Amino acid sequence: MDRTLTGIVVALLSALVLVGLTFSRSVDPPADFRFNNQTEPQTLDVHLMTGVPEERYASALFEGFTRRNPRTLQPAPGVAESWDVSPDGKRYVFHLRTDARWSDGRPVTASDFVFSWRRLLDPKTGSEYAYMAYPVRYAEALHTYAGHAEMLSNQIAKAVEELTHTHPDGLDAAEWQRFLAKNGVHDPLRHEADEALRELLGRRTARVTRADLDGFAVSVGRAALHLRQQSEEARTHFGVDGGIVALDDHTAVVELRAPTPYFLDVTSHYSLMPVPRWLVTDPKRRDDWFLPEHIVSNGAYVLKRWLVHDHLRLERSETYWGKSEVRMASIDVRTVESDTTVLNLFLTHAIDWDPEMYPRELGAELRRRSDFITTPSLSVYFYRLNTTRPPLNDRRVRKALNLAIDRKLLTEQVLGLGQPPATRLVPPGIAGYAPPESDLGLDVPRARALLAEAGFPNGKGIPEVGILYNTNQGHKAIAEFVADELRRNLGIHANAYNQEWQSYLDTSRMLDYDISRYAWLGDYADPNTFLDLFVTNGGNNETGFSSPVYDRLIAAAADVSTVVATPERFLAGLEKPAEVRTLAEAVRRAATPAESLQAQAKLRMSLLREAEAVLLTEVPLIPLYFYVVANMVSPKLRGFYTTLHFDDGTTAPNLQDVHPLRDMWMDRSASGP
Repeated sequence: MDRTLTGIVVALLSALVLVGLTFSRSVDPPADFRFNNQTEPQTLDVHLMTGVPEERYASALFEGFTRRNPRTLQPAPGVAESWDVSPDGKRYVFHLRTDARWSDGRPVTASDFVFSWRRLLDPKTGSEYAYMAYPVRYAEALHTYAGHAEMLSNQIAKAVEELTHTHPDGLDAAEWQRFLAKNGVHDPLRHEADEALRELLGRRTARVTRADLDGFAVSVGRAALHLRQQSEEARTHFGVDGGIVALDDHTAVVELRAPTPYFLDVTSHYSLMPVPRWLVTDPKRRDDWFLPEHIVSNGAYVLKRWLVHDHLRLERSETYWGKSEVRMASIDVRTVESDTTVLNLFLTHAIDWDPEMYPRELGAELRRRSDFITTPSLSVYFYRLNTTRPPLNDRRVRKALNLAIDRKLLTEQVLGLGQPPATRLVPPGIAGYAPPESDLGLDVPRARALLAEAGFPNGKGIPEVGILYNTNQGHKAIAEFVADELRRNLGIHANAYNQEWQSYLDTSRMLDYDISRYAWLGDYADPNTFLDLFVTNGGNNETGFSSPVYDRLIAAAADVSTVVATPERFLAGLEKPAEVRTLAEAVRRAATPAESLQAQAKLRMSLLREAEAVLLTEVPLIPLYFYVVANMVSPKLRGFYTTLHFDDGTTAPNLQDVHPLRDMWMDRSASGP
C-alpha cells in the first residue's frame, strides 16, 4: 500500500468510527457484497428515477421485458422469455414467462406492463423519463398533447391576442422571436407540418405583419384542436388496441411509430419496468409504496432495509424466475458522498466496489494499483447554461464561455485519468455515427471578442455567475477550475457552490441557476440518448433551450419517413443537405424491407449529426470531457466486466459502465484480502 494511502487510512479511522460510517452499527450481519452508490436515492419508484445511482437499485429490484446481458450489454430475456419482430421493424410480440412473479407471489402479466406504461406516460405522474417510451405508437400524444393543446388554447392564444393589440401594425423579426421564446411557443407546435406556419416560426429577418399575426392566431387554434383530437385518440387506443396491448396474461404486442434500432435496449431501461398496480393506486400507499415495509418488486432482489444516510440492504428474491442464477444472498449499498471516506472504506475492505469516487489528487497513485480499473465510457461531463437568464440568454456569451476554458489543462491537472477533452456532446465510440465538426475549443481572443460584441468588454457588466454542483469533492475541484478560467480569461467572476443531491435536482428543474454541473451516461449505444436531452421542454433539458430546427431534426430522426416523403422541407440550414437528400432517395429506392431498414438507419444517423451541429451552434451547454470511468474493484468480485465479449469472438470496452447486480458475486475463496 502506498505511504500516502496508508496515511489516509490511519488519519481517518477514528473519525469514521465517531461518525458511524462503518458497518458496526448496522442491524444486519455483513452482506455477501458491499458497495458504495455515491448518494441517497431520491426515490425507488422506477417512473420517477433520473440518476445513475437509482438505476443500480432499479435493475436489482425490478425487471422489464428485457434485461442486460452482463458480458455483452445486449438485450437478454427478462420477464419476456422471447420475442418476435415484424419485417418492417415496427411490431414486437413479447412472450412472457409463466413463472415470472412479484415478490408477494402474484404472477407478472402483460397487463402489468400495460398499466405501468400508461402510468409512466400519465402527465400526473411527472416522469422525467417518459420520453423513453416515445418510439411506441401513441406514447408521445398520450404524454404531452393534452397539455400542449391547453397551453395553445389559453396561454399562447391570449398572448397572441395581446401582441396583436399592442402591435397593430406588426413587429420586427427580433421582437417576434423574443415573443416566441418567452411564451414557449415552439414546443406545442413542433409537430405541425404546415409550411407557412413553420416559416413564420423560423422568421428572423422579414417583418411580421398584422396579417401574419392574424393567420398565426388561426393556426394556434387549429393546432390546439388537432392536438386535442390526437390526445383523445391516444387515450382511447393506447393499452387497448394500440401502442401496447395485452393479448393474454403472457403475450404483449408493442407497436412502434417507426423502426427504432435501439428499442430492445429501451425495454430494459428502468422507466419501462413494471410497478405493482395494487400498491401505486392505493391512496394510502401511492407515496411510500417503495419503502421496505411496503414494496413489492419483480427483480432478482427485494428491499429488506433502508437506513437513511447509512445503507440499503437488498436480499435475493425467493420468487424471482431466475433465482438459481442469482449467486448472492444479500447486498449492502452504502450512500457515502465523501471521496476520501469511500476510498478509506475500500482500502479497509468495508466495501468491495467503489464506482467513480476517489480523491482526484490521488489519481496518479491510484492508477498504479491493480484494483483501480479505468476504462473509456459512453458518457459526457458538461455544464448546462440557463438560457432564460441574462446574460446567458445571449448566444455570443454562451459561446465565449465555451472558448475560454482550457479543457486539456482540466483533464491533465484536475482529473488525471486520461479523460479526452470534449467539445461536443455525443461521446466517441458509437457505431455508424460521424459527429459534426466543433469549434468550441480554447480560443481566448475570440471569446473576448464575442463578449465585447455582446456588450460586456472584459466581462464588465456581467454580474457574478454561480456554478452549481451536487455535493462531491471531484465536482467541486472542476467547478473551481472553471471559475478560475472564466475570471482569468474573460474577467467574469464566478462562484462555485454546492447543494445536496435532492436540492440540486430541485434547483435545476426550477431553472434557479446560472451554470449547473451535469453528466450523462448513455442509456443505450446511440446518439439519440444524448441528443434528445435538449428537445424543447424535454424532461432532462433544464436549460430553457428551445430550437424549432433542432426539435424537427430529432423528431425526423425518430421517424425518417417524413424526410423520405418531403426531403426539401428539412434541407434549409443543414451542414450537409446533399447527403440528407441522397440518403432519403436511397430509402425510396430500397427493394426489400431489409434494404429499407439499412438505408433508414443511415439517414437517421445523418439527421442526428445535423441536430448535434445545431446544438454546437446554439450552445446551451459547455461540454468539458468524456468520461474515463474509474472503478475500485475487489479482486474477489466476479461478473464485473470492463471488456465486453460477444458471441462472434469480438470484444469491446464496456462504454456504458453497466454492471448488473443480478449477475455479480463475491468469490470469498479467492486469494487476496
